[in-house]
Amino acid sequence: MAHISAEAGQSRPTTGTARRLTVRALKRARRLTAPAASATLLVMVGLWLTHTGPAWLTTANDWTVLLYAVAVLGIKTTAGTVAEYVIDLIDPDRWDGDIAYELAEGLTQLRADIDSGADIDDVLDSLRASSLVPELLGTLRNLAAEYAARGDDDENQRLLAAVLHLRIADKNIGYGHAEIAALESGGK
Repeated sequence: MAHISAEAGQSRPTTGTARRLTVRALKRARRLTAPAASATLLVMVGLWLTHTGPAWLTTANDWTVLLYAVAVLGIKTTAGTVAEYVIDLIDPDRWDGDIAYELAEGLTQLRADIDSGADIDDVLDSLRASSLVPELLGTLRNLAAEYAARGDDDENQRLLAAVLHLRIADKNIGYGHAEIAALESGGK
């Protein structure tokens, strides 16, 4: 039988892969906190009722056992909360596209503000100053390049057409990059 090294044909895991594996393990651990806490409580109450097990449990009164139960539930809740926080912190896939939904919600709120009587000149100035359209243009251009690198020419062409329309929108809204640079330099 031939010996094949573990490194043959396998690349080292990337940081993203290691983080994904950690996230997967934390999600499993978080899912198991409730069954583990339930099993701990059942065993603890069973040992207390039968007066078997460690002395700290067999000699405990009713209130002490209740305190132990609250402590177990507190540990379960804390472990689940910490695991969720760490998952949110390190998950490399957490923000893949999520910001687009938040941006859409913000634009929906902006439209509602306009409908409610917001100063439209201030809204337009904020839209211009935020560079929202140029940033969206750059994002779509990057997506188009990634699709082109993948060989998906249809999606690449659709995105490049959207980029063209956004360039026109950016010019029509005003405050393109040249105008912003002129304003920052004192209007010269």
